Amino acid sequence: MMTSLVAPTGTTRAASASPSAAAPAASATISARLGFVNNTTITTYLSDVISWYRHQATEAQLVDHPEEVLFYATDQQIAKEVLDLAFDAARAQVALNGKAKLSERVESAADESPIIRNLANRMNDAQAKLAESQRRVNDLQAQLAKAPKSQRATISAQIASAQGEVGLAQGRVDAIKSMLQYANGLTTADRAASGIVAQIDQLQQAVATPDKAKSTAALADAATQKLDQESHGILGLFAVYFELSGDSKVLRDSASAIDSFIGKIEQFRSPAGHLLGEIGKRGAELSKTESSDPAVINSHTAEYKRLVDLHDLAFAVVAPLDKQEVQLSLYKENLARWQSSVDRYSSRVLRDLLVRLATLFGLLALVIAGKALSRRLIDRFVSEPQRRRQLQQLSDPLFWVLIAFVIVINFATELGSIATIAGFAAAGIALALQNVILSVAGYFFLIGKFGIRVGDRVQIGNTVGDVISIGLVKLTLMELSQQDRQPTGRVVVYSNAVVFQPNGNFFKQAPGMGFVWNEIKLTLAPDCDYRLAEKRVVDAIDEVFSRYRDRVQRDFRYLEADLHVLLESPRPQSRLQLTSAGLDMIVRYPADVRTAVQIADEVSRRVLDAIKREPGLTLVAPGTANIQPISPPASADEDHAADEQPVAAIGGKQAAGKR
Repeated sequence: MMTSLVAPTGTTRAASASPSAAAPAASATISARLGFVNNTTITTYLSDVISWYRHQATEAQLVDHPEEVLFYATDQQIAKEVLDLAFDAARAQVALNGKAKLSERVESAADESPIIRNLANRMNDAQAKLAESQRRVNDLQAQLAKAPKSQRATISAQIASAQGEVGLAQGRVDAIKSMLQYANGLTTADRAASGIVAQIDQLQQAVATPDKAKSTAALADAATQKLDQESHGILGLFAVYFELSGDSKVLRDSASAIDSFIGKIEQFRSPAGHLLGEIGKRGAELSKTESSDPAVINSHTAEYKRLVDLHDLAFAVVAPLDKQEVQLSLYKENLARWQSSVDRYSSRVLRDLLVRLATLFGLLALVIAGKALSRRLIDRFVSEPQRRRQLQQLSDPLFWVLIAFVIVINFATELGSIATIAGFAAAGIALALQNVILSVAGYFFLIGKFGIRVGDRVQIGNTVGDVISIGLVKLTLMELSQQDRQPTGRVVVYSNAVVFQPNGNFFKQAPGMGFVWNEIKLTLAPDCDYRLAEKRVVDAIDEVFSRYRDRVQRDFRYLEADLHVLLESPRPQSRLQLTSAGLDMIVRYPADVRTAVQIADEVSRRVLDAIKREPGLTLVAPGTANIQPISPPASADEDHAADEQPVAAIGGKQAAGKR
C-alpha cells in the first residue's frame, strides 16, 4: 500500500483528538505519489531523447566547410550532455517512484483482475485454515499442560496430528502466495525499481558512442577536401546553391524540433515539479504554525525531515531536466549561428552564379554582335564577291566554335577533366575523320593568296575545268574537253584534300593572269625569203593579238608586281630553226585563256591567207602548218624557262599553262 508522508498512526490519532494538532494532519496530502511517473512514461521519455540524439548525428552530412566542423562539434558536445542528463533524470525519477511504492493504477488493476482476486480469496481461505489449525495446536498444548498423566499420551498424539495439519496448511499458503506474486508480476517495489534501472542501463549502453575527437578530425579533413574540389562552373554553382538551401532548411527544422522536444521535457518534469511546489507550500504552512506542545513540535520535526527527503528526490529529477533546457537553448543558438553561416555562403554562391550567368549571356551577346559586325565589315570593305563569300563561309563555323567554347567554359565543373576528355575525343575524331580534316585544311589552302576562285580554270590530273564552287570539304568543276576546251556537260567533284596528295597534279592559272601561250610552227622551203615569211606571219598574228593586247599587258604588269619576278613581255615572238626538211619557223603568241581555241583558229586562217598572197613563200610539202598550245613539261627537271612562260602551281609543282 502507499506510504503517506505524515506522522505515524498514533500521532495522527492524537492530532485528531487535539485542536492544536490540526496543522500536521494537513500534510496527509503531501506524498511521493504526487511525483510518481510510471515506467512506460520513463522509457518513452528516454526513447524520445535517444531519437533526437541519433537524428542530431545526421548533421554530419551537412558539414561542407571547415568552419561548419566547429558548429557540428559544439552540437555533438551539447547533445551528449543532454543525453547524459536524460539518464540522470530517469534514474532520479525511479528513485522517487521507489519512495512512492506502487502506483494506484497498478493496485486498482490488480484488484480488478479476476485471476488475482481468485488467488487472493484462496489465500484468505488458506490463511484462515492455517490460523484455525494453529489455534487448535495451541489449545491442545494448553490441555496437555493441565491434563492428568494418563491423558497426556492421547493429547500428545492429537498435538502431533494437529501440527501436521498446520504444516499442510502452511504449505498451501506458501504455494498460493507464490502464485499470487507471479500473477502480480511484482513482488515488491524494490524489485520493480531494479527492473526499470536495468532497462535504463541497457538503453545507455545501446547509445554509447565512440570517441568523437577522431570522427570530428576525419570530418574536418573530408570538409577540407570537399572545399578544394568544389566546382566553380554554372552547373556546379547551381548544385552547391540548392544543396546549401537544403542544408538551411534542415537546420531550421532541427531548431523547430527543439521546441517540440522541450515540450516533452516539460511534460516529463511536471509531476516532480508539482511535488516540489506542494512541498514548498507545506513548508510555508509549517513555518507559520506555532505550538508549545512537545508532541506537535516532534511531529513537525519529523515531517520536516520527510519533506527534505522528498525535496531531495524531486529536485534530483528536476535539476537535470532544467539543465537540459539550458543546454537545448545553447544548442538552438548554435544552430542559428550555423544557419546564418550557411545562408551567408549560399548568398555568396548565388551572387557568383548570377555573375557567371551574366558573363555567359554577355559573352554570347558579344559573339553574336561580333558576327553581325563582321558581316557588315565584310560587306562594306570586301568588294570582291568571291572573297566576300569565302569570308562569310569562314565566319559561320567560327561563330559556332566560339559559342560552344563560351558555353563549355562557363558550364565546366572541372576544366582539367574536360581538357583530358577533349584531348582523347580530339584524337579519336582526328583518326576517324582524317580525310575530312585534310579537306577542311585544303579549303584554307585553296582560298589563300595563290588559291582559286569561282570561275578559275584549273587542271587536276588529266581533268581540265572551270571552278563552279569551293566548299569547306569539296571542290566542284565544270569539265572541259581536251581538244577545244568546251564544256562536256559533266560536273567533276574533288575533295579539297587533293592539294596534299603527292600525285594530285593540281594546276591553275597564275593569279591575275588571264592568258596562255600558243605557238604556230611552219616548215618553209630552204630557198624562200625567210624574212618576208617571218614578217607576214608575225603581222597576221599581231592583227589578232591587237584586239586584246591591253588586257594582256595589264595582267602582265599585275603578275610582275604580285610575284616580284621579271618575265618576258607578252607579245608575238618568232624563232627559226634549220632542219633536214627545211626551215622551221615557230611563232609564240599570248592568247586569252577562255578563247584560246577560237584565237588559234583565226590565227591559222590569217597565216594561211598571208602565205598564199606571197608567191615566193612556199611550205615544204607534204607538211602542213601545225598550230597547237604549249604542252606542260613532262618533268619538273626539264628547263624550258627561256622558251615558255611559267605559271604558278598549287601543291608544290610548277608547270607551263596547258589550256
